[in-house]
Amino acid sequence: MSRFARPYAQAFLETVPSGFDVESFLERASVLSHALAADRRLKNFLAAPSVPVDAKRGVLDDLGRRVEVDDFGQRFLRLVLDNRRILALEEILSAIRDARDRQVGVVEATVTVAAPLADGDRAGIEQALARQLGRRVRMRVQVDPSILAGFVARVGSEVFDASVLRAIERFHVEAATAD
Repeated sequence: MSRFARPYAQAFLETVPSGFDVESFLERASVLSHALAADRRLKNFLAAPSVPVDAKRGVLDDLGRRVEVDDFGQRFLRLVLDNRRILALEEILSAIRDARDRQVGVVEATVTVAAPLADGDRAGIEQALARQLGRRVRMRVQVDPSILAGFVARVGSEVFDASVLRAIERFHVEAATAD
């Protein structure tokens, strides 16, 4: 993470109005950030020093309205644009998410599964991890068919391996030591 992303995150979280839905802002601003990353012309337009700032603000405001970013969020995005950091928006949003998670006690878990999860299965794994860790959990799911079934969850340096592959490996080790 660059040296400037954290100060933006700190400033954002220190100035949010009471009751502001930070999660909603992050989701909506991420849509904008992904559009920026995917569209080379948009990226070049917003980064070009020859394009007047007012024109850039107009485009950014229009995009923000389309993804329903509220007024506070729009002002923050303009600040990022005015300070010529708009191309680093994804990094800034990531810093906001990390700082917000620390504020509210949420940990991120990377969960690897053999196939895409149904909503109920996702919620069940999330709740089981939350009980185990004693904290709220936000899951990022990856699919890897090589684990066969079950899941492998990584939270920081902790690994919770409930995969069939690991169970087979344990069975082989136990069978070999029993002989």
